[in-house]
Amino acid sequence: MKKFVKRAVALSLALVMLLSVGILQSFAATVKSKRTFKNYVVIGDSIAAGACLKQIIKDNPYDAMNWLMNGDEIVEGSYPQLVRDAVGAKSTYKLAREGWTTKNVLRIIDPTYEEELAQPENYYERYETQATYFFSKVVGHPNEVNEMRDTATDAIKNADVVTVHLGNNDTFTVVLEAYYLHYMHAVLGIPLQSLLTFMKNEYVPITSWQQLFEAYHISDISDFLTMCDQAIVQYEANYDRLIGRIRELNPDCEIYTVGMYNIFAQSGPEWFPLQPFLAERNADEIEELADYYTNRSAYKDEVTYVDISDTEVWWSFPMYTPLYWSTMVVFTHPTFEGHEYIANQIIRAMNKNAKTKKSTK
Repeated sequence: MKKFVKRAVALSLALVMLLSVGILQSFAATVKSKRTFKNYVVIGDSIAAGACLKQIIKDNPYDAMNWLMNGDEIVEGSYPQLVRDAVGAKSTYKLAREGWTTKNVLRIIDPTYEEELAQPENYYERYETQATYFFSKVVGHPNEVNEMRDTATDAIKNADVVTVHLGNNDTFTVVLEAYYLHYMHAVLGIPLQSLLTFMKNEYVPITSWQQLFEAYHISDISDFLTMCDQAIVQYEANYDRLIGRIRELNPDCEIYTVGMYNIFAQSGPEWFPLQPFLAERNADEIEELADYYTNRSAYKDEVTYVDISDTEVWWSFPMYTPLYWSTMVVFTHPTFEGHEYIANQIIRAMNKNAKTKKSTK
């Protein structure tokens, strides 16, 4: 009996040690960089911000803030950390937050855009971005956005490499949030209502287009598709403006535009019949934007496009959080393996450029 107890204790200790090694492991890209860059600027949304990664490597996985908001932190295991380490960057500036669009970034680095949003005809766009900034201020600090205006342009001016990873929130998200107190309703309203009805055993899942339209106050499918098309046109214009501003601030840095992956392709329970259509629509959108980046953008020769269409994603939020219900049919964020894949794709693009460009400035 004593021998059994000793063996059980030894086995338990060994398992604890193995788990500790797993938790404390360092994250690194598997593709080796042939380039070195001193100053790296990360521009993007929740993917670049490392959303939904911290809970795996932090001591308290039930801390709700670990699931989403990371502030200035470059999250361990996220692709910005992997790229930073691979290229040996001495400084990394993170201009990426959860929910951000090109509009959020332009308001920070383009003073003329901020002035335009002060005009009455642009009040709605101003509201959209203010709603997103609200979360950054609550989790970070009230003056965070204003401080970024003082530091972001200098960071871009001094950068020798910039990655831009935007598009999902500019296109699909902005359409789905179109008729409400957009951010608050999409994040809290519908999910909380679903949660309450689910707890009462009265939950009715969205299984038809009509139910989806009623939830988001859209009259029919043509409205939805028209809004998607309009959102893409707006995003492409904002994208060119963003790249133009980066180039104005820094004529010499290398710019890598990171593409999108299909958030519907790997997701959706069997009862969700809209998944095939949404996956097809998202695939068309990704193809459209890739073509724009590489063929039609005014800055197509100023950037290197990075294809990340094979990114591995996961059901990001736990059941006890309201966001679980909004991501039930959308696998929004990459796994650690997904981030590694994105980092490797960026590094491959950098290595390819090494044949024609200097590795350091």
